[in-house]
Amino acid sequence: MTVLLFTFVATWNNYFLPLVLFSDSKWYPLTVGLAQWNAQATAGGGATAAFNLVITGAAISVVPLIIAFLFLQRYWQSGLSAGSVKG
Repeated sequence: MTVLLFTFVATWNNYFLPLVLFSDSKWYPLTVGLAQWNAQATAGGGATAAFNLVITGAAISVVPLIIAFLFLQRYWQSGLSAGSVKG
């Protein structure tokens, strides 16, 4: 279960691979889109509304990870405790 959770988090947070592979911006994941919004906000003189969008998008993008950890927590904790018991 730990490997599944770590793989899911690594895939969800992947930045460089989609940036290199996808040439059309409509296929970019959240990480690349947020980085582009941040770059536009910085280049545009640091508009407060754009930074608010980036922060809100980053907070929303974490929600699926939190949900996955909450639903799979019982399996993850039982696997950790089962590995520590000497039989």
